[in-house]
Amino acid sequence: MNRWAVLFAAALLLGGCSKPSLTPAMAAGAIRQSERFRELGFVAVNRQDAPSDCKAKIEEDTGWRALARTGWLDVRNDEDFERGTEGRPAVKCVGALSGDGLRAGATPDTTIYREWRVPAAARELVAIQSITPPETGISTVRFTYRWRLNAFGGRLLEPGPELSGVAVLRLLDVGWQVAEFTALPQFAPVRRPGASTAQP
Repeated sequence: MNRWAVLFAAALLLGGCSKPSLTPAMAAGAIRQSERFRELGFVAVNRQDAPSDCKAKIEEDTGWRALARTGWLDVRNDEDFERGTEGRPAVKCVGALSGDGLRAGATPDTTIYREWRVPAAARELVAIQSITPPETGISTVRFTYRWRLNAFGGRLLEPGPELSGVAVLRLLDVGWQVAEFTALPQFAPVRRPGASTAQP
């Protein structure tokens, strides 16, 4: 019994002396899986009906054109009696998000009247730059990432530069997870020349 007790105590001692490991691959996985890192970048598109036919509206409005070419916008010409004369209605263009647009995450903005809130980009991890020693089960990880434009964003926005971020990772029973980001710049889109879409 004494022999087994000694072996058990030795195993506990060795286990207590072992240090948690955090590799770049493990850090990258934890960052990518973080809910905040996976938040999309949105832009706002004016959704007000246009006092013109839809062909003219799409030609003149970069936001509507990007949505239509991505397949995220349904448009139709409708009668406009307010602008009509002698009892004959004028024509206006009415737009609505398509099923594909809604499934992609585009929604009417409930905080700003007559705008759509449209996802344009997602964060993409580029590289892990440094990892502090994780002896206490906590480590600070510095990394770089960029905003990867989707089909809609690529028609409307300029590609952005690589950005720097800092995450504090904590070792839990399920493995390493992000406790917080101390630096994670928000989406700051730069529109292509002539784009008429406003930032949210």
